[in-house]
Amino acid sequence: MSDLEIIDRAETFEPEEPTPLLREIPPGEAYPMHALGPLRQAAEAIHDKTQAPAAIGAQSVLGVAALAVQGLFDAETLHGWAPPSLFLLTIAQSGDRKTTCDKLAMAPVRDFEKELGELSRDEQTQYQNEMAVWEAERKRILAPPRKSDGPRDKTEMQVDLAAIGPEPKPPLYATITAGEPTLEGVVKHMALLRPALGLFSDEGGAFVGGHGMNSENRLKTVAGLSVLWDGTPVDRWRAGDGVAVYHGRRLSAHLMAQPVAAAGLLADPIANGQGFLARFLITEPPSAIGTRLRVGHSPESEAALSAFKARAGELLRRPLPLADGTRNELEPPLLPLSGDAREVLQEFALVVEAAQAKGGELEGVRPFASKAAEHAARLAAVMTLFGNPDASNVTRVTMDDAVTLATFYVNEAARLTDAATISKDTADAEKLRRWILESWGEQLISTPDVVQRGPNQFRETAHVRKLLAILQRHGWLVLLDKSAEILNKRRREAWSIVRGAA
Repeated sequence: MSDLEIIDRAETFEPEEPTPLLREIPPGEAYPMHALGPLRQAAEAIHDKTQAPAAIGAQSVLGVAALAVQGLFDAETLHGWAPPSLFLLTIAQSGDRKTTCDKLAMAPVRDFEKELGELSRDEQTQYQNEMAVWEAERKRILAPPRKSDGPRDKTEMQVDLAAIGPEPKPPLYATITAGEPTLEGVVKHMALLRPALGLFSDEGGAFVGGHGMNSENRLKTVAGLSVLWDGTPVDRWRAGDGVAVYHGRRLSAHLMAQPVAAAGLLADPIANGQGFLARFLITEPPSAIGTRLRVGHSPESEAALSAFKARAGELLRRPLPLADGTRNELEPPLLPLSGDAREVLQEFALVVEAAQAKGGELEGVRPFASKAAEHAARLAAVMTLFGNPDASNVTRVTMDDAVTLATFYVNEAARLTDAATISKDTADAEKLRRWILESWGEQLISTPDVVQRGPNQFRETAHVRKLLAILQRHGWLVLLDKSAEILNKRRREAWSIVRGAA
């Protein structure tokens, strides 16, 4: 039997109309750049210089701004206070210039950390000298007396020990950001960490797939990071190390991840069940790859980034409001809402609350929607303090902008929820379906064809066979009852492709 005969046989079979593997996820709204207030020019400058999706630059400057101001004030909310810390997750394809955007926005942070490193070297030398003197004095006091001197008086020894004072403290670590920390590591070193920290990574997949988020540590990590977002005290109970409680700590985060890495986190029942993801402002902008054809950028973008770098650097170097007698425990004042700002926030909260009712637009994203008003309050505080660190309150204008941003993130959460519930096999089958219809020119296909000629992610025979079976069940492929020849190769198992629908 010839190939033509096989194809004719397949064509006489009239399968039902193929059924979609995925419900089409509508494209997201354009990022509301106009609502970024004092951060708008920097975000637009990053977009101009990189031609990356605008949302990536917006997320990047928001993350740096939150890191810079989170230790200076607390934000007033409708139900008390919250740190003006932000957790952000940006989902973008490889090649969408996430790293370039990150470097531009993070420049003031890297400069500040370099300064801390230079200062730390001097502090470390001073600490070592003080420690050597203290240990020598303590050793002298505790040394056994000579026989001719007789026994030492214990009270006198205690007085001498008190006179040399407590053991010198080592300098604080010369860094405020990490890309792939474990919660255990953060808490273990918290006594020597600065009080306002950042979790920033342009390869968020390393964190999502790292030690801290493996099956054994995931629950502990998401719970601990949620505590830091909340601004509540962090405690540590260990048999060997004793008990420690740390007050006045702040953490902001910006993770950039590819869709394949973010999908696992978005669908993770632990991350969702613990409310961890509800603390993130998430966006997945359309890719700009293939459209970045302009050469050069506006000189005004350089000026905007220089101004952003200067302001962020100034805020990072500002003395932090510390509790008396401490060196890394924040006790910040409250940045209040103006009366008009509170009215705007209250109205937003009521609208979001109503949309969470059964059958409402936000019923499926209640965890995030329930925090939407707090997100707006935090965003308003960040923009207020970045624009004027000596501001007396949050104005109505800034709150209007913050509500616009929070509305965007609520809509993104609702849009991305559908995609997050898709299994990996289904997502892979959809990718394979598109490759077959758009890139495979033959009418027949077999497992080896996909393994040998398909996208790199489809290199395991067993996995490919499973995906082809999924496409067969949905009517995109028809299994032939005999072997077939495809590209001059005899295949014992082959499928005919149904190309009627895209």
